Amino acid sequence: MRLFIVFFIINIFFSACQEVATPTKQADKPNIFFDLKGFFQKEKARLEKINSFKKIVSIDGVSEEKTLATLDFENELSIFIASDINRPAWSDKYKVDSTFTKKSQLTKLTYTALDNSLKTKSLIIDFQNNTASKIAIEKSTDNTIAQSKQLLTYNTGKGYTIQSEQTLSLSSTKTIRVNVTY
Repeated sequence: MRLFIVFFIINIFFSACQEVATPTKQADKPNIFFDLKGFFQKEKARLEKINSFKKIVSIDGVSEEKTLATLDFENELSIFIASDINRPAWSDKYKVDSTFTKKSQLTKLTYTALDNSLKTKSLIIDFQNNTASKIAIEKSTDNTIAQSKQLLTYNTGKGYTIQSEQTLSLSSTKTIRVNVTY
């Protein structure tokens, strides 16, 4: 239980450091890149119908495992949603690579930040049958107080992993890993 409380506090810290979206009328503006926010909104609705989750939280190698009937997906998936790169000002800030099959079916989209000041460094979406099957996100921030790196992986129909490394000035690196399967 103690690990879950510590994770919750650290999650709040990381949420405070995430990119803040400027309120806009999304319906009026088309997405420039993959609709990450829309994808996870649909996933939240689908996941709320599942009634068994295995969640493992590990802090610096000390793990705690729980089987849960429900999860707060508004909170759980917020870190993924906050990684959305669909901002008009960023339309030229990411390099886009696409991979297709011989039959012109999209299999992978890769977005790589061209500007080091952006927190979302890379976003990779794997597709199967025109549906996102895996999403991998790399985020990092670096300032005089702290350095953090996050690796987020979401496997549709299986679960997700959030791995964070944070180094505060004059302190050692703290590694947090959350793995949820269903």
